[in-house]
Amino acid sequence: MNTEYIERLRLFNRFYTSVMGLLDKQYLDSNFSLTEVRVLYELANNVGEITATALIQLLHLDKGYLSRILRTFEKKKLIIKKQSATDKRAFFLQLSPQGEKIFTGLNAAAQQQAAHLLSSVGDADAASLIGHMDAIRNILTKTVVKNEC
Repeated sequence: MNTEYIERLRLFNRFYTSVMGLLDKQYLDSNFSLTEVRVLYELANNVGEITATALIQLLHLDKGYLSRILRTFEKKKLIIKKQSATDKRAFFLQLSPQGEKIFTGLNAAAQQQAAHLLSSVGDADAASLIGHMDAIRNILTKTVVKNEC
């Protein structure tokens, strides 16, 4: 692979993580890390249908790391676990009313962050940026699917 491409990809990644605040210990000025917010997002968007095993596969998380996150969420009463009727070892996870409230606030903050970022560029540049982001996602999705087969 072309070493210049590798360096430019890494340069972009460093730039993007800095612009979006992805390396901040607390994401979106909250008490949650980026990973924790992403887990909350998946729980909010897979209501009553997702297990810890599915989260591990979806997010490519270490089992122990996710387990610690879920234990913390349980202590904070952000999630509800419901045992599967077909497999007593499996539990479906969902946000509690408190977890939904927290997620709603975090999601609003993420929306505001994105809106602020896009408002600083013109409509034409915003459309171009989003088009390029779609292209990146499409190209990398093909690569990830190919590598998982």
